[in-house]
Amino acid sequence: MKHRKPAPTWHRLGLKISKKVVVGITAAATAFGGLAIASTAAQASTDRDSYADTVENTTFEQARKHYGLAQQMSEGATLHAWEWSFKTIEENIPAIAEAGYTSVQTEPISAIHNGGKGMIFTENWYYVYQPTDTTIGNWVMGTEDDLKSLCNTAHKYGVRIIVDVVANHMTATWGAIADRWKKSEYYHHDCNDGDVQDWNNRYQVTHCKLLGLYDINTENTETANMMHDFLVQAVNDGVDGFRFDAAKHIELPDEYNGSQYWNIILNNGAQFQYGEVLQDSVSRDSDYAKLFSSHSKNGGGVTASSYGSKLRGALNSKNLNAGTLSDWSNSASPSNLVSWVESHDNYSNSDRESTGMSEWQMTMGWGVIGSRSQTMPLYFDRPVGSGGSQPQFAEKSKLGDAGADSWKDPQVVAVNHFRNTMNNNKASEYLRNCSANSCLMVERYIKDGNFKNDGVTITNMGDTQELSGTATNLDDGTYKDQVSGGTITVSGGKITSGSAPGGKISVFFTDNSGSVSATPGDSSFKTDTTTVTLNANNVTDATYTTSEGKSGSYQDGDTITIGASTAIGDTITVKLQGKDADGQTVSATYKYTKKDPAATSTAYAKKPSAWSNLYAYVYVDDSSATTLKENAKWPGEPMTQVASGDTCGKDGEYKYEIPDDLEGSNTRIIFNDGNATNTKKYPADTTEGEDAAGLKIDGNYAWDGNTSSGTWEARNCVVIPTKSVRIDQSDYSVDLSNGVATKQLTATT
Repeated sequence: MKHRKPAPTWHRLGLKISKKVVVGITAAATAFGGLAIASTAAQASTDRDSYADTVENTTFEQARKHYGLAQQMSEGATLHAWEWSFKTIEENIPAIAEAGYTSVQTEPISAIHNGGKGMIFTENWYYVYQPTDTTIGNWVMGTEDDLKSLCNTAHKYGVRIIVDVVANHMTATWGAIADRWKKSEYYHHDCNDGDVQDWNNRYQVTHCKLLGLYDINTENTETANMMHDFLVQAVNDGVDGFRFDAAKHIELPDEYNGSQYWNIILNNGAQFQYGEVLQDSVSRDSDYAKLFSSHSKNGGGVTASSYGSKLRGALNSKNLNAGTLSDWSNSASPSNLVSWVESHDNYSNSDRESTGMSEWQMTMGWGVIGSRSQTMPLYFDRPVGSGGSQPQFAEKSKLGDAGADSWKDPQVVAVNHFRNTMNNNKASEYLRNCSANSCLMVERYIKDGNFKNDGVTITNMGDTQELSGTATNLDDGTYKDQVSGGTITVSGGKITSGSAPGGKISVFFTDNSGSVSATPGDSSFKTDTTTVTLNANNVTDATYTTSEGKSGSYQDGDTITIGASTAIGDTITVKLQGKDADGQTVSATYKYTKKDPAATSTAYAKKPSAWSNLYAYVYVDDSSATTLKENAKWPGEPMTQVASGDTCGKDGEYKYEIPDDLEGSNTRIIFNDGNATNTKKYPADTTEGEDAAGLKIDGNYAWDGNTSSGTWEARNCVVIPTKSVRIDQSDYSVDLSNGVATKQLTATT
C-alpha cells in the first residue's frame, strides 16, 4: 500500500482470513531479536497445519517434485495473479505449475465494498482492498467454495496458495460495513478521527486513517479475535500463506500498551506470512521481518520495496551493475524478504511509478531477481494490453480475468526452473557483469566437480556479448541455454566459448526435469504435409498420437509427417507422453492448422497525414530464437497503395503481405514512415524510449492510421465462390439490364 496525502479517488489494501479462535489474557512475553513478543493463554485449535498438509504430505510432495517446484515457499517464485478470480486461477493451475511457480498470490478474499462500476479496472480495481466484513468471498474473487476448489486443485499440482489480507482497516463507507463491525470502539479515532499527517510519526502511522479508511483498533481483543477466526477459516479452506497489506500501519507487540494483535492473528496455521512494509524512516523493517518469520516455517518476512525501486532504475538506464544490485537494501535478513520488479502499487497507483515501463523491461528485471538465491520473488501480472506505451488500464480484460501472458514467457519460465533447481540444491550465488554493465551474470554453483549442479543466467540488455575469457565459479563442462538451445563451455575457471544474445535472458543449466515437446510448437502450414520433430528430455517410454490416426513410440529427435489426410482449414492434434524419473506421466499437446496455399496474411493501413511514407517492419516475437526473423532490417519494407480492384482493401489504404516464412501466431508488425533515425512509428515507443511490441497479425488486419488511439482490427476478406443458384419463385426474369425489378434468389456453395 502506498502512503501519500489524501486522494480519495483510489485506495486499496486488504483484509483476510481467520478462523475459530478465542483469545484470552496475555500470559507471558518472550524476547527475540530485541522485540518483546507476548503469547496468549487461551487460543483455540488452529485446525489445519498448512506445512504438515503440504511439505510433510507424501501426495503433495510427489506432485511438487514432478513439476520441480521449490520445497520451501520462501525459496520459490510466486505469481501475483492480480485481480484474477479463484476460478480463473484454478483453470490456469496446470500451466502455473509447468511454468515453475511454487506459489500463487491472490487478491483479498473478504467481503468488500461493491464498487458500483461493474468489472472495469479504472478507478474500480482498488475495492478489493476495501473490506466490509471478515467473511470469505466477494464479487471479484468468487465464493468460499471457489476458494476451496482452487486450493484443492493447486495442491494436486504441488502449488501453494497465498491470499492477500487487509487487517489494518475497513472501507471508508460506514454504511457498507457489516453490522458486527459497526462499533465505535473497533476503530481508532486519533488525528481528530482523520488521516495521517506526519509520516515520520510512528504513532500517527499506526493509529490514524489512511485516505479516510476506517482504521481498525488493533489493541482491541475483539477485533483481533474476529480477524484471527477469519484467517484460520481460510487456512482450513486450504490457504497456505498470507500477505498483510499496509502491515507497518499496525503496531508491533512492543509498542503502545503491548498490543497483541499480531500475535493473535498470526497464530493461524499458515506456513508463510509476510507483511507489506514499505521502507522509510519509521518502518522498523527488521522487527517486522522477525515477527512474521517467527510465525512461518522456513521463511516469512517483509517486502523489499527499496530494492524494487533500485532495480527499476537500473532497468531504465540499462545499468545492471553487479555491485549495486547485489545489495538488497534492507535491514532485514535477505531470507526474510519478498522482492519484486514492480508491485501492484507501483503499477496501478495514480503516480504510476512503473506503469510506463515495458513488458520487456519487466522480463529483464525478472532475470535478475528470479535467478538469485535469496528473497521470495513475486511476479506481478499486468492486465491484458496495458502499461508501457498502452493505457494504464486498456480494459481489454476485466476484473476476475487472467492478465497478460508475460508470466509464462519462455525466458521467465526458464528462470523459474533455474531458481527451483538451484535453491533445491542449496547452490551458492555470485553476481558479475559480462564486460558491460548492461549485461549481468547470476552464477549459482556448488563447487563439487559436477557441472550439472551449477548454472548461470545472463540478463543482457545490450548487444550480443561474446563470453570467451570471462571468469566464472562454475565447474568445468558444457552448459545449455534452456531458452535458445545455445551453449557455453567452461574450463579452468573461465568460459572458453559461447555468447549471450542481446536483449534476452540466457539460462544456462542442466534441466533434469522430464518433459516432452514438439518443434515447431502450435503453428500452421500451407503445404500438403509438414514435418514435426518430437523431443523427449529425461523421460522413458515416449509415445505420440495424432488426430489423423497415427501413433507410436519415439526417441528424442525423431520426426513425423502430418497433414496428408487433413483438409484445408482443419487442425491436426499431436499428443505426446512419457514417464519421468519418478515414474510420473508427463504430457504435451500441439495443434497444427492446414491453411489454403493461396491464403495470405495482409496488413492494411491508412498513412498518417504527418508521415511522408508508410513502411511495415515485420518480425517473429520468439524469445527462444537465437536469430531474429524479420522481413528486413529496420525500418522494414514499403507498403503499397491498394489497387482499385482489391477485394479487401479500401480506398486510400496501403497494404503489405506478410511473407510465408514469417506467418504464425507470434508474428508482429510495426508501422513507420521509413526513416530509420526518427521515432514516427506505431505502436509508439514507451515514455522511457523503449521499443514497444508490435501488433500481432495472424490473418488480415487493418490499422486506421491514428497514432495516438488507433484501432487494429481483423478484416474479413473471404470471397466464397458460388457453385449454383436456385430460383424459388416463378415470377422472375432473366433480364439483367439496368432498371429491371430485382427478385431475391438463394445461392448455394
